[in-house]
Amino acid sequence: MRTSTKRKIKRISKRHAEISSQKFQRMASPFFDFDASIRIAGVGKYHDEILACTGLAPTRVHLAGEKVSSHSTRLRTEDIWIFSSPLDRMLPLDDHIDWLLESVTPHIGYLEGVMKNAAWADLCLGCLSDIPYPMIVTGGSATELIKKLNLQISFNFTCR
Repeated sequence: MRTSTKRKIKRISKRHAEISSQKFQRMASPFFDFDASIRIAGVGKYHDEILACTGLAPTRVHLAGEKVSSHSTRLRTEDIWIFSSPLDRMLPLDDHIDWLLESVTPHIGYLEGVMKNAAWADLCLGCLSDIPYPMIVTGGSATELIKKLNLQISFNFTCR
């Protein structure tokens, strides 16, 4: 293993230890922009029904067979329904997750039925950062949301 890689691992381990030892508190940071969304794939026939039954308007939807963009000849391979937090990206990640949890909780029963027909579904946590080694920390809301809807979790980290 290269020395630079060892140093990076050591810095990340040290940072993780510091964060783990501190009491959890929600923090905003000028170095991070956060977002969170629930993504459900493979349920294109339910897109309109989800809105009609729950009132949850998706941020984006795509259907299999649609063009990826107007400038491309590639076609999308699967349907996807994306419901994202509309909160300011400067807010802590947990605020975005809490908003999602509060929005979908009244509709858990219906969404569980949709999820049974899904190819996959996840809670996607996003972080846009000026720092190349972020530490993403969430509270109990993320765990509760994942459990309620039986979601996978994914991370979308982008360094500016």
